[in-house]
Parts: sequence; structure tokens; C-alpha cells
Amino acid sequence: MFESILVPLDGSELAESALDAALELKIKLGARLLLVRSVEPASHHLVQAPGVFESPSAAVANVEMIQKMVEAEQSEAHSYLDAVHTRLDGGSDIEALVVEGDAAQVIVEMAEQHKVGLIVMSSHGRGGLGRLVFGSVADAVLRQSHVPVLLLRLEDEKKDS
Repeated sequence: MFESILVPLDGSELAESALDAALELKIKLGARLLLVRSVEPASHHLVQAPGVFESPSAAVANVEMIQKMVEAEQSEAHSYLDAVHTRLDGGSDIEALVVEGDAAQVIVEMAEQHKVGLIVMSSHGRGGLGRLVFGSVADAVLRQSHVPVLLLRLEDEKKDS
């Protein structure tokens, strides 16, 4: 049933906190791991760039600059996943993918495309106003995914004090 497990990573300690549980499941179930990192598409940066279309020359310069930013982000994402793969002493049973797009959408689509049996991810455990203000990739994945999701909830440090 769980031949493959997807773990979304964004470079944060929070996201990586799901790796221990995913590795334990991988070993116990004899599953493969699919590490996924999403990067924002160029169109997202274009929308946010001020004055991007003020003149034709500004548009060309801004589009080129944004394309370089996206390429740098993709390169960093590949380097990061390669480092995680090495740290996990991963062989052929651990695959790493960098995919352009919205994080939640990428997670759901990759889970379906790669026929994973389980998504393992962590969350801040924000509720109420925090969730309303910040939104949550985990919430979106839970709502959209047809694949079971193991959500490891990490409480805010403020709640512990």
C-alpha cells in the first residue's frame, strides 16, 4: 500500500522535521522516498515586480532578471535536495524532484503522478488567526489530496512557555 512516500521540503528545519518519521516508515515498509521541493514560477515574480511593464525595454530587462532569479532558485533547490539525499545516505530508493509551481499544488500533483501511497509533512500547528493570516500549505494539501497525509504537528514555541 505504501510503496512510495512523498516528503515535501522547503529548506526549513520545520519541513525537515518530517524526515525522521518518513525514514522510519520507509525502513519498516520497504518503501521508496520521493523528496519534493517547489519553486515559484517566473509568472509569480512578474506579477510582484513593480513597474515591470512601464516600457518595452523595462519589461525585457525585468523578464530577463526574473528568469535569472528563477534559475538561481531552481539551482539552489537542486543543491539543497542533493545535500539532503547525501545526508540521508540515499541510494536508488530515494528520489529528489524540483518542480515549478504553487507548493500545495505541486505536492498534490506529484503524489498523484508518482502514485505515492503517503505524504509525510510537518506543520506549525497554527490555528485561528495565525492560520487565517498565514494560510497553510499543509491545510491546502489536506483538502486537495486523494492520497493519505501524515501531518506532524509542531507546536509554536510560545505555547510551551
